[in-house]
Amino acid sequence: MKRSYGNKEKVFAALTGVLYASFGLLNILQGFGIDTGMPGSLFIPGDILGGFCLVIIGAVFLNGLREMLKGINAGVSFVYVGILMSLIFAAVYLLIMGGNLLDSFIVPDDYEGWSVMESFRPGIYLGILSLLGILHWKDRFSFNEVLVFKEGA
Repeated sequence: MKRSYGNKEKVFAALTGVLYASFGLLNILQGFGIDTGMPGSLFIPGDILGGFCLVIIGAVFLNGLREMLKGINAGVSFVYVGILMSLIFAAVYLLIMGGNLLDSFIVPDDYEGWSVMESFRPGIYLGILSLLGILHWKDRFSFNEVLVFKEGA
């Protein structure tokens, strides 16, 4: 069964996929010590594993876009999973930021000259984009979206 998706869903999948993959690659490059010139203004740390997580999330969005462009019904499921993954990672980054902030009050000597913005990560502000996506599609989530193949059919 093929389905035609609107341009909003396709643009959202493309935008989030490209942004997550790009920021993930920048994280990885910074982690290897390659100066991209952008990390300071975009809060991109040198984090190889965090970068791989962002690249994976971007790949999920882009795979959903690829299937949506082909009219495959399961394409939107990849976008939904990408949204959920990105929100989970944004929540984890916010918890880490809060933990560092709390630790700075408990052990202030270890955090002399530290700012809470040093814990800020691209996953947080990219998560806002996914939050907007889930708020836009909150009434459209359905288990009937995905085509289920029956055995012998």
